[in-house]
Order: sequence, then structure tokens, then C-alpha cells
Amino acid sequence: MNTGDCWLETQDQLPAGATIVPVICASDSTHLTNFSGNQHAWPLYLMIGNIRKDIRRTPKKHSWILVGLSPCPLKGAKNTDEAWHSAVGTVVSRLRNLDITGPSLKWNCPDGFQRQCYPLLAAWVGDYQEPVMIAQVLYGSCPMCEIPTGAPMGHSTIRLLDTQRD
Repeated sequence: MNTGDCWLETQDQLPAGATIVPVICASDSTHLTNFSGNQHAWPLYLMIGNIRKDIRRTPKKHSWILVGLSPCPLKGAKNTDEAWHSAVGTVVSRLRNLDITGPSLKWNCPDGFQRQCYPLLAAWVGDYQEPVMIAQVLYGSCPMCEIPTGAPMGHSTIRLLDTQRD
């Protein structure tokens, strides 16, 4: 993450001595039990991107932490996406309201010093179901581009990679 242009451009906007703390979230619908009504839940995990990838990718290092467990609405329930967005919005509300031009958060670091930190949501890890819910597109369509469902590879309406989806 720290080798990307976006990181460097954002870091340049911060006061001297401050640092970006990229937040990586992950979620995946999980089957809990058949004994009490076929229950499912969405665990929400969080990790910071400043952790080296060799540590981040090793399960024994426990770099991911569970920050929430949201119940899944029953199959066929209306407003499933709204319930998920509401639950996740509550968990990440502090990130949403943080302004990089405003005051930083003071965090204690392992070296004993206190640092000026600006946590920013950098990535979301999930299987197909989560990006579809985040982008609020129809199931079966692509949450990343606007190629029609069933279109062959190399479709002529493919968008350039430098534009972002609304």
C-alpha cells in the first residue's frame, strides 16, 4: 500500500510528523448453527495496512481483529443491504467522520512514542456477496465495472480504468 501514488499524495496533505493508517476491513457471511433456526451472521474484521505483509498474511500473528458480528436477515427479507450498511456504518463511523485536514488522533506506538495518526478506509476484502452489497448492484452483475451480464470478454463498452464507479 505504501508504494502507491494515492498513499503518497494523501500523505503530502498531512501535517509534518503525521502518518496515514490504512484500515483494511473484511467480511463474509458465516453459517452459525442449524439448531436454532439456521442462523447466519456477518463477522466484520479489521486490520491496519501498516503491518508488514509477511505478518499480515500469517494467521498465527493475529493481525486481524473481530470488531463486530452482525446478524444476517432471514432469506427473502426486504432491506437486507440497508441492514448490512447500517451495521457496518455504525462500526466505521469514526473513520467516516475523520477529516485529514483536521486534528489527528493521538495513538501510542509500540516504541513508546505518541503519534499523530489519520486512519483511512483503504480496502475491503470479501467474496462476491460483499462487493455486491457495498456497491448496491443487482446480484449477478459486476460491482466493479459496467459490462452487461453475459457479455463476451473484450466487450466494446468497457470503461477505462482511470474512472471510478459512482
